[in-house]
Amino acid sequence: MKLFAKEKDLVLKIVNSIFIVGAIISIIVVISTGINMINGPEILSYDDYSKEICTLDKLEYEGTDQEGKKEYDDDIKKICKENYLLDKQEKKKMIKTNTNYFLISLSATIVLLLTIHILNKKI
Repeated sequence: MKLFAKEKDLVLKIVNSIFIVGAIISIIVVISTGINMINGPEILSYDDYSKEICTLDKLEYEGTDQEGKKEYDDDIKKICKENYLLDKQEKKKMIKTNTNYFLISLSATIVLLLTIHILNKKI
C-alpha cells in the first residue's frame, strides 16, 4: 500500500497525510494514557493514610484536662477518616477517568488506522 504514489490524486494524498498525523497523535495519546493507568495513584489503607498524612497535620492538645484531650483526639480521628474517604474517592475517580481516556484514544487509533487501510487498499 503506497500512500503517496504518483498516480494518486492530490486530494487523496492530503487526506492520507491528515489521517496519518491524526493516527500518530492518537498513538501518542494511547501511550501516555496507558502509562498514566500503569503508574496511577496508589490507594493507601486507612492505617497507612493515618500514619503518613494525618500525623503531619496533627497539632498537640494544649489543654490540661483529659476529657478535652479525648474529645480533641476523637475530632482529629473523625477529620482524618473524612479526609481519607475523600482522597480514596478522588483517586478511584482518577483511575476511572484514565481508563476511559485510554479506551477512547485506543478506539480512535483503531478507527484512523482502519480508515487509512480501507481508503488505500487496492481494489
